[in-house]
Amino acid sequence: MKTVVVEVAGEPAPKGSTAMGVTKTGRTYIRPASPKTKAWQTLVEASCADLTPLEPPYEVNIVFRFTSPQKPSRKYPSRNDIDKLARTVCDGLVNGKIIEDDRHIIRLSAQKEYGTQ
Repeated sequence: MKTVVVEVAGEPAPKGSTAMGVTKTGRTYIRPASPKTKAWQTLVEASCADLTPLEPPYEVNIVFRFTSPQKPSRKYPSRNDIDKLARTVCDGLVNGKIIEDDRHIIRLSAQKEYGTQ
């Protein structure tokens, strides 16, 4: 398999959960639970713009880097579910046209760490 490195600067945002609400007129709507999801996915897509599309199958290795809080309560990042963060990246790779479909991912590795973005 060919290796391609895609680096995306910005705050990683999860995808997966949705929130339902009702407008003043009584109509229901569904929106992403995280308002940052669309912006993060767009950054991932833009990072793939100049890359050549790959042939399946795919192996995806993801490292999420979060800025360290002033007074961390843990030695590791605990914000956001890692599977929902990975879901946003995989969808961004599909929409960025670097991979054909995320169903062709045969191996997925993801980790969270504190570091610079």
